[in-house]
Amino acid sequence: IPTGTAALDALQIPAISQPATSMLNQILNVLPQIFTAGVVLVVAYFIGKFLADLVTNILVGIGFNNILYWIGIQREPYVTPSPTPVGEPRITRSPSEIVGVVVLVGIMLFATVAATNILNIPALTVIVTELLAIFGRILVGLVIFATGLYLANLAFNLIASSGDSQSRLLGQTARIAIIALVAAMALQQIGIAPNIVNLAFGLLLGSVAVAIAVAFGLGGRDVAAEQLREWLAAFKRRD
Repeated sequence: IPTGTAALDALQIPAISQPATSMLNQILNVLPQIFTAGVVLVVAYFIGKFLADLVTNILVGIGFNNILYWIGIQREPYVTPSPTPVGEPRITRSPSEIVGVVVLVGIMLFATVAATNILNIPALTVIVTELLAIFGRILVGLVIFATGLYLANLAFNLIASSGDSQSRLLGQTARIAIIALVAAMALQQIGIAPNIVNLAFGLLLGSVAVAIAVAFGLGGRDVAAEQLREWLAAFKRRD
């Protein structure tokens, strides 16, 4: 680049040499920034790859691959698939490997933010920062929903194990209620139309309350009247 600049100056044609020299100088000034940003991304990739493998191995050791079985999505515990032949791509990944990929992607997004700051490109920095925020919200929403599924299945198993005649019905009702609640919380956290989620959840609870009230008022009218007579008789006896 300096040789090209000197050659253009030697032509002594200002109309050509001045714009070309200015452009070459700009390229020369931005080359260190590009090199530094590339180094940041390369180093971040190797660090992220190391941490992803470390997290994957730790999660495999604690049995995290059974997470789908724990929250009730998978009916049987996770079974380690047979090794893939050399040269063939992996079709499926275990939950631990998926978490490792998430760790790698998160580290690369942070590194990309740093790289765009080095390159001094504000618009690109804003875009990557927004993507990082969306990635974090989705991750937190998935954690909330998975925790809710685990609690819903735990409540169902506890209620169903009581042995009552209506225990499974009550357990299923509790499970549906918990799943509906955590689904609304997860969507709220992700930021998918929060007003619509709040309205839908409120309408759902209101419709359930109205349905219970109508069912009790129509189907249990005689029972309610008998209960009120017993209460009135008890009050009269106290008087």
